[in-house]
Amino acid sequence: MAFSAEPAAEEAEEEALPPVTGPGEVTAEEWRRWGTSSPLPAAVAAVVGELLEMEAEAGQKMRFGGVGSKIKGDFKDMEDKKHRAVYQTLADSDKKLQYFSARQIACRLLGSRGYLCQKCWLPMEDCMCAKLGSCNLWQGIRFWLYMHPKDFLRQNNTGKLLWQVFGIQAAPLCLFGIQEHEDIMWDAFQRSGKGKVSFLYPNKSTTPMSVKDLKFDGLNLSCDHPEEDVKDEPFNFVLLDGTWSNSAALYRRLKQHMCLGAFVQ
Repeated sequence: MAFSAEPAAEEAEEEALPPVTGPGEVTAEEWRRWGTSSPLPAAVAAVVGELLEMEAEAGQKMRFGGVGSKIKGDFKDMEDKKHRAVYQTLADSDKKLQYFSARQIACRLLGSRGYLCQKCWLPMEDCMCAKLGSCNLWQGIRFWLYMHPKDFLRQNNTGKLLWQVFGIQAAPLCLFGIQEHEDIMWDAFQRSGKGKVSFLYPNKSTTPMSVKDLKFDGLNLSCDHPEEDVKDEPFNFVLLDGTWSNSAALYRRLKQHMCLGAFVQ
């Protein structure tokens, strides 16, 4: 099979870490605890800094609430006005996307501190980490969770189960519009080659395939193979995580940056 029921040591170590609840800038360590091994994105750090600076100038604490940890109260109007002004100065569409994504993620990071478990993204009192087991994924496969920023830290998100079970190296998170995340994924695809990249997305014009149909390095993914049989880079499965409309945006960006149209499975 593609995975075993042996617990992943790295995941067990992460579960023992205490939550980060203090105020101030988001650190690289805090960022990592939310389920990623990437560096803290520069754009996210910059937006967090802007929000904290505005908070200090206003002399009032930011309040968050609702789905996606939206800013509430009088501070919301001030924040909207400032960030709309910044957004309008960005002429490049890619810069606009990066800023939009960074703003979404920054608000969720600040609004979820001390409230959500950093492992399962559920309220502390509903934490389900103790009920989840971990497995080691066969090294010939890597899952990529390509997530829209509006689903980041969303309590009812189920895609996060991938790295909770298999670990963040076997099932890394890639946030849409976050350059550091996307560059890591693009580079992995480049190393593996287009024959080892497939993603799940409904498309009436393509022929449905199952895992049993996929082969690489002479191996069939449905069979048992020793680790030494895996050559070079793993097979990459990309799972789009977002609403139907947001998933369409993820799909378009994949094709735009990777020219996937010619070889999507």
